[in-house]
Amino acid sequence: MRRLTSLIPWFTALCGTALYLYALPLATVKKSQQEQLFTIPANFLRVVSGQFKELSADVSFLNALTWLGEVKTQPDTHRYRPEQYEWLHNTLKNSVALDPYFLDPYYLMNSALIWDRYKLAEVNGLIAKGADTRSWDSMLAFFAGFNYYYFLDDNDKSFSYLKEASKRSGGNPFYDSLAARVAYKANKIELAIMYLEQQIHELELQGLQNQAASLQRRLDLLKGIHQIELAVESYRKLFGKLPADIHELVKLGALVSIPKEPNGGSFYIDSSGRVKSTRLFSRICG
Repeated sequence: MRRLTSLIPWFTALCGTALYLYALPLATVKKSQQEQLFTIPANFLRVVSGQFKELSADVSFLNALTWLGEVKTQPDTHRYRPEQYEWLHNTLKNSVALDPYFLDPYYLMNSALIWDRYKLAEVNGLIAKGADTRSWDSMLAFFAGFNYYYFLDDNDKSFSYLKEASKRSGGNPFYDSLAARVAYKANKIELAIMYLEQQIHELELQGLQNQAASLQRRLDLLKGIHQIELAVESYRKLFGKLPADIHELVKLGALVSIPKEPNGGSFYIDSSGRVKSTRLFSRICG
């Protein structure tokens, strides 16, 4: 009898994990041609997963990754619907709650949520917590540090995490350069371009070509904006005013040609001299 009693926790955990594995594929279902999304609460998952928390974390992450591979963004904004962001956020949050050492969910949070400005403080808080937990990991510290600076305007936390990233990597000059730029409040777009180039390189090394491709569009957008902004600044210094439009920059030779807007929109100069896109997607530029 004592032997049977000792097996109860294992049996409960096994049944709970089986229930979780059965329920996850149903997390996205079709009802009347409209997607319905739900997530199982993390506290419940911890209980039912028992000794199989890491397996449940894997399945939760794979469910999010599979969903991202199948779902389409809204054609006019290249963004998901609010309830879709919420489901993705909760699913990835569950994954790291079950296994805080699991790296992949943090990467997905950073590429799919942070750059679409979804709950920035909360999502980057999870990434920063992951960096603290994975105390040897330089990349998560880098993600957290960059996001604190570029998206959240928290220079102190940014500098702290970027210096920690450099320390963990054995003195990576790239991280040191970013930390120095933060300390001197460098141009945000230049910083973002450097960051995205580094992140795309890391994703390609890991074989995550689809995620790298999604960030490439953001990189192309930022490069186009930066190119035009440099021309605007040159024009302002020369004439003491803003150009009437981007075409004027081309006529004067400040721009060889107008950069292509990668999302199908067009660039324009606002009244303050900032370069923006007609597509909502340009909000990543901050």
